Amino acid sequence: MRVLARALPVVIAGAALALNLSPGLTAGRTSQSAQLQAVDDPAVPINRATPTKLMPLGDSNTAGGDAAGGGYRTDLWQLLKADGRPVDFVGSVTSGSAALGDKNHEGHGGWTIGQLQAGVVGWLNTYQPDVVTLQIGTNDMYDDASAGAAPGKLSTLIDTINATLPNAKVFVSNLPQLNDANHYSRVAAFNAIIPGIVAAKAAAGKPVSYLDANSGLYQTYDFVDTWHPNYGAASKAAARWYAALTGAPLTRLEAEQTANATVVHATRVQITSASGGGKIGYIDYADSSVTFKFQVGAAGNYRIRARGANGTGTNCTHKVSANGGPAATVTYPSYSWDLLGVGAVDVALTAGQNTVKFSKGDCYTELDAIDVGPVPVN
Repeated sequence: MRVLARALPVVIAGAALALNLSPGLTAGRTSQSAQLQAVDDPAVPINRATPTKLMPLGDSNTAGGDAAGGGYRTDLWQLLKADGRPVDFVGSVTSGSAALGDKNHEGHGGWTIGQLQAGVVGWLNTYQPDVVTLQIGTNDMYDDASAGAAPGKLSTLIDTINATLPNAKVFVSNLPQLNDANHYSRVAAFNAIIPGIVAAKAAAGKPVSYLDANSGLYQTYDFVDTWHPNYGAASKAAARWYAALTGAPLTRLEAEQTANATVVHATRVQITSASGGGKIGYIDYADSSVTFKFQVGAAGNYRIRARGANGTGTNCTHKVSANGGPAATVTYPSYSWDLLGVGAVDVALTAGQNTVKFSKGDCYTELDAIDVGPVPVN
């Protein structure tokens, strides 16, 4: 039994549905699913062995308007680290929590598309990134005039990046839907235009791709305030950035949601740093467990990336077994009970429904969610 100086948990009465990031896996269903495969594609830069220089470019949601102060960068770095994929975040700004091992970026709080345009050539020439992750436009949504001009400005910004570094791959995301009725329609209209802008440039041979990193963020637990998704919501966006950058689709299953997992001798607790608004704490006993049920389309090895909070000051583990087989170990770094870390473990799954059980390992970790996907192709 652990005795730690931290606030007592609030028990959750209910939880939201899982965030499904890939059609390859389903939770709590009986339908057949498609096989998940890694993409061994030189156009997907972070599949390569050499370090990839990545510039996160945007406004405060890139800098991190969340409690962890890293936005999607925090969990993107964690997911890449858990896979052993070498990446170097670059930029003139340095910020983020202990859970973000590489704090460099070009996220500028309060900035508009035009302000990024004014500085982007200098940053690109200085840092020479291989990849640019671009999310910008939230601060252009204040009024109808600036929102109406935003698509043209975004197109020009992408063209400037392409002209400055023709070989850099640019990934452009939509915006998180603001938790404010006055701006909701402007963001929705802008988000609807972004895929077409990107598609036109890709059709012209430009190395530009679109991803939906932010749809589905609308619950009260997803936002710090009107403008900024919180730490847990940014984690969901990070999993989508990861899938786009690596070609490895993921499916997220929230541990606290009864549709995904059965919890034994442990406690559902509420906290905004968790991606679904809650996590499973006090997996402290020999009979404590969290058992997930989900389907895969084909038998094979899959990687489970587990997101957990460990505030013990040392690495901790859970035991993980698939379909009653021998237990493997997933290891979590220690940041705090509010800063979460990602550990990875590979398991053999069968076609159709599988059960994956997490149980107590060394010391203590609170389990937030798992991301299931293919084992990386190296």
